[in-house]
Amino acid sequence: MKNIHRILPVYIIFNILLSYQIKAQIFSKGKLTDTVICVNHSDQSYTLYLPSAYSQKTKWPVILIFDPGGQGTAAVQAFKKAAEKYGYILACSNNSKNGPLNNNFTAAGYMLNDLAQRFSINNRRIYAAGFSGGSRFALALASTNNFIEGVIGCGAGLPNDQNLTPTEKSSFVYYGIAGNRDMNYLEMFDLMTFFNNNTQVISYLRTFNGGHQWPSPEILQEAVEWINLQAMKKKIADADTAYYSYCFKKIKTQVNNLETTGNQFDAARYLRYAIRDFSGEPIIREMTKSLAAIEQSKDYIESNREWNNIASLERIRNENYMSMLGNVVSSGSVPDTAAAWWNKEIGSLVIMKNSSNLRNSQMASRLMNFISILCSEQGTSYFRQKKYNISEFLFKICTWSDSENMNNYYNLARSLSGLNKKQEAVEELNKANELGYNSKKNIETEPAFNNIRNDAKYKLLMLKMK
Repeated sequence: MKNIHRILPVYIIFNILLSYQIKAQIFSKGKLTDTVICVNHSDQSYTLYLPSAYSQKTKWPVILIFDPGGQGTAAVQAFKKAAEKYGYILACSNNSKNGPLNNNFTAAGYMLNDLAQRFSINNRRIYAAGFSGGSRFALALASTNNFIEGVIGCGAGLPNDQNLTPTEKSSFVYYGIAGNRDMNYLEMFDLMTFFNNNTQVISYLRTFNGGHQWPSPEILQEAVEWINLQAMKKKIADADTAYYSYCFKKIKTQVNNLETTGNQFDAARYLRYAIRDFSGEPIIREMTKSLAAIEQSKDYIESNREWNNIASLERIRNENYMSMLGNVVSSGSVPDTAAAWWNKEIGSLVIMKNSSNLRNSQMASRLMNFISILCSEQGTSYFRQKKYNISEFLFKICTWSDSENMNNYYNLARSLSGLNKKQEAVEELNKANELGYNSKKNIETEPAFNNIRNDAKYKLLMLKMK
């Protein structure tokens, strides 16, 4: 049974009795407002976007956005183009971020409560969106609150808490987006299967060339266009023949481009979505024939076989990586052979990433991304436990698997300093600075660096920083 505090009370959201006067505040239309302080909850805030055409006389759909780092402005900016074109209110919590989900439910409740008091919103068209951990939370919010009409999930799927996953009664719409070099790429494909087999959720997966990142404004616009289409089909938005034609032509062009470039696998996938989404339309007959022709082609059969082989291999390697790391950290000691093995393994992945085989290259990127995130999360945990020998090992792996990430070198420097390896710590801190780490305040207030305050090279580094 779900914990009741995780479910946003409907009476708070929709049946608000205004017993106080909301302070007058003017919000610019067509521009972002970086910080809107929630009425009577000054510790909660969100970034807001009102479309240029906004008027209190109309009920407007809303997208509640959740960023893993609580970076409201950047997240809203990514959706701004679509919100302006199609008339959506955007709001991204500055309090919701990776961490305890109860805090995120609280932040979401206060944000939506505040929006309902200040603006004219369409209660039947409230959507949730997020990236990475924010994507997992957006899905958890929809799974536990039936007023969420749909989700735009980017770069991550199901919540880690099984009590917050969709059930057989879940019937919202879901538009997933994942980069083909994102470590959660396969997970997003698995999510589509989960929806089809276990829920009433109508889902769509849009992939793009990229890694673990917010998608481009153009792709997010496609997501908004798709949820508009689903709203029309469910009769909670006015049907528009011209809009149907626009969406159909757009997907047809996308499929044609994929076929031209030899990507039969994705061409067939998008055609299946289109046949489902435009069921009943005369043009479906032509699309069904096109799909049959692709699925019978030699290129598709080979592409599908290669995809299944890559997916199987990637899953096996991920499981192997987790097992090997688990063996080391559970022992509490790091043998020289472990570091040597990881250095060699990541070296082979770098070669694969730079190879001419695109599928292998993409898989190598995802595996390296997976290793880096896994080691970073575990390294942070062991650093907090002051188990610096383990955190040093894990963050060293991070610098090999994600060598351009300044935070990996900063975290490695903290662990080395904790082990009283002063010279090495300063060297890694310098590498972090060379890659752009420039927060003098963070370094000066970090207790782990107390061991190296008197080091001449450390002092020189401090002089260079702001």
